[in-house]
Amino acid sequence: MSVTVVGAGLAGCEAAWQLARAGIPVELYEGKPRFFSPAHRNPGFAELVCSNSLKADR
Repeated sequence: MSVTVVGAGLAGCEAAWQLARAGIPVELYEGKPRFFSPAHRNPGFAELVCSNSLKADR
């Protein structure tokens, strides 16, 4: 069995990581838009960070 995860956001990365840790082969895909919208260039855009998701030290 292998699993394909579509979306490398917090949930997708966490799912792929947990599956890989369990010994299940995983392919992780993230889409990139062909053309960027103003939302992709917004200097006020915030990044969602969840450090406990991947067991980071901080």
